[in-house]
Amino acid sequence: MARAVKFTNPIDQEIYEMHRRYIDAMEGGRLTSLSEETRGHYLRVLKTLTEKLEIPGKPISEIVAEIMADAAPMLFRAMQR
Repeated sequence: MARAVKFTNPIDQEIYEMHRRYIDAMEGGRLTSLSEETRGHYLRVLKTLTEKLEIPGKPISEIVAEIMADAAPMLFRAMQR
């Protein structure tokens, strides 16, 4: 079923659709295929990102820099497997 258009800006609409695809992918089996350790790391990064995004006026560039610092160790471990 096609989703309703929520935004008039095509880029905003595409971001919205990509978010929906991401949720579908995670709920569609990807999440359950992760180890408990990986789920814990993923939850920490996702929680931190969400909390930072909820801060009104916080620049995206600052959020990205902070998240990269937080997520870097987890990404490096995942690349070594």
